[in-house]
Amino acid sequence: MIVGFASSIYKKYEGSTFQLLAETVSKAMEMANMELKQIDGLFYTYLPGTIEGKASLHFPSFQIPTFLGIKPRIIDSVDYGGPSALTMVYRAEKLISAGEIENALCIVGGKASFLRENRVTVDSVDRFFGNVSLTPFDEFYRIYEDINPVTDYALVAKRHSKLFGTTDEQRALLAVMQRKNAMGNNKALYRTPLTVKDVLSSRVVSDPLRLLEIVYPVDGFHVFVVSKHHSKSDLRPIKIEFYNEAHWNEMPTELQDIVYTPAIESSKGAKINGVDAFELYDSFTITVMLQIEDIGLVEKGRAGKFVEDNDLTYQGNVPINTGGGSLNVGQPAYMSGGVILEEALLQLNNMAYNHQVKGANRILVNGIGGWNRGHSVTMVLRGE
Repeated sequence: MIVGFASSIYKKYEGSTFQLLAETVSKAMEMANMELKQIDGLFYTYLPGTIEGKASLHFPSFQIPTFLGIKPRIIDSVDYGGPSALTMVYRAEKLISAGEIENALCIVGGKASFLRENRVTVDSVDRFFGNVSLTPFDEFYRIYEDINPVTDYALVAKRHSKLFGTTDEQRALLAVMQRKNAMGNNKALYRTPLTVKDVLSSRVVSDPLRLLEIVYPVDGFHVFVVSKHHSKSDLRPIKIEFYNEAHWNEMPTELQDIVYTPAIESSKGAKINGVDAFELYDSFTITVMLQIEDIGLVEKGRAGKFVEDNDLTYQGNVPINTGGGSLNVGQPAYMSGGVILEEALLQLNNMAYNHQVKGANRILVNGIGGWNRGHSVTMVLRGE
């Protein structure tokens, strides 16, 4: 079970990526009341350009343990972006249950500022690193200038509007409610009040998506400590009640329709009745709407009306992204999975303070990631 967790988030961190990692690991280990020498399992993810601006690292499986001074018996790299944080924790728990390891360190993050300042994202990083391949068919797909994934999700938002009449105002309202959640979250970078007019007045980045409905990439890490031994931790025992993942291999033109995500499959079997809060991957406002539909809160095409008819704040009838999500906390190294998992843990341990859902006991977390939204992981956590 998770016995410690921590995050460190900066718009721009002036030290090295490894120093930022060590800072976060130290805080997580302190919460767990453990020493690094006890770690015998390491799980991590890495995206090009997010560690000292390098296109790649030669064996990060060696570099990370060397810098931290740990000697794991098992090392696992989980390489599908945002949902990776959820998979790491699940795999660590499985290995601990099997008696393979006792204490695992799960790491997600890096520095986004280098790519941000060079006006590319990890999904358009080939524009900066000419030797990086994004798809098996780059010669056909990587023809026009883009700012993927912004342009990709803009196309999805446009398609959703065309099919179902989803409005700019509905997406803006979602951003407003998430900002209300963030106002009580001291981890959030953005905490000033927001109105629908503010969102609609912000500049269009890729039609129809506006600046205030697009995540801001930042420097940061999330670290989770999973252990066989809970007695030293002050955290509440938490059970993984449900876990499932789905991976789609279709290129965009091969999809049945771009308004669907693999969350349709990864959430199959998850009991959403009785869930106290939903932490949904929020790289963009439309991303949240797609998941609201695909996990089964409403049928496809009804997310806009759902946002209008429900209170999604931490005090509302359907709390969603109770800490403000990545739209307000920031997205460390272009991966939001750590943000939503940490928020779930804060809620379940009654540590969310000014954005605490009363009596939170079951929380659904859904991560979306990889190129072209190809991966989804759904997890339901329950406090014991």
